[in-house]
Amino acid sequence: MNKITKVYIIDDNREAIEVLRLLLENHYSVDIAGTSMNPEEAVDKVICAEPDILFIDVEMPTMSGLEFCSMIRNEVKPEMKVVFYTAHDKYLIDAIRKQAFDFLLKPATEQELSKIMTRYYENKLASMNAVTQRHTGTLPIILVVNALNEHQPLTLKDIGYFRYNQDRKLWEAICYDGQTQILRRRTTADIILNYSPSLIQIHKRYIVNIEHIRMIQDSTCILDAPLSDVNELKISKNYRHSLMQAFYNL
Repeated sequence: MNKITKVYIIDDNREAIEVLRLLLENHYSVDIAGTSMNPEEAVDKVICAEPDILFIDVEMPTMSGLEFCSMIRNEVKPEMKVVFYTAHDKYLIDAIRKQAFDFLLKPATEQELSKIMTRYYENKLASMNAVTQRHTGTLPIILVVNALNEHQPLTLKDIGYFRYNQDRKLWEAICYDGQTQILRRRTTADIILNYSPSLIQIHKRYIVNIEHIRMIQDSTCILDAPLSDVNELKISKNYRHSLMQAFYNL
């Protein structure tokens, strides 16, 4: 998978850096652009690296993380997110005032880091959607999915249909490359349908990409190859009218 997020870590504790670095590298598609134990020496490195996320300790001997962020504020891209990484939650209010994106307490855990990274990708998706909508006047057709804590963009043409997994209580995207991508747990049918008018619900468990329907045979949607052998896409009578109307309007 391509590295889609560039991260820089600053902490005067080498062990803390390594714990965070390993968690990020093992569970997320990130590029560790650099690490530093000395914030003063890291100023130019962070500016040159242009990270998407800066993880920085608040309390360090020569310069606090808050001071560091104030120093570089006008030298880095405005969309860079700052996550303060510290053992002391007493700094939370100051971090918020410095417009930190989030706050990670030491020792870092996979669960807490997952919350931050999921929030980051959702925030990034919202920004992408806003830009797309301004330029095209239409809803974007990009989905950021989370499968095994990995995130990647999908376009509408990549997807044959969506299926609700009743055992796991979440939606999945069935793709033309043969992969099944697990969507964020908060994803609902309405969220999926809002991405494009080409997405049509045919059953409470299925949403199909109407652009890839080859035929409607009895009460089943038959898709283009290589998904032409899929026979699970049964059409519920509650959704049949809207499907047929959309299909014949193509």
